[in-house]
Amino acid sequence: MTFLMPKRVTVTLADTVADKLQRWSDARGQAIATVAGVAIELALNEAETRGEIPPAKEIVTTNKEK
Repeated sequence: MTFLMPKRVTVTLADTVADKLQRWSDARGQAIATVAGVAIELALNEAETRGEIPPAKEIVTTNKEK
């Protein structure tokens, strides 16, 4: 069985973007990292819908049991 694990990344944001992210984080009462993840997910979903991101390749896994 394959488990997907969250990935940790480091990004550098312009001050204006970081300020908006902080305001959104405060408004939601969530950690800035959580809100950043939501923002990235929303942007990626939109880009994928517009066809800017190629479709994911299907991952085939086999589970050999003895």
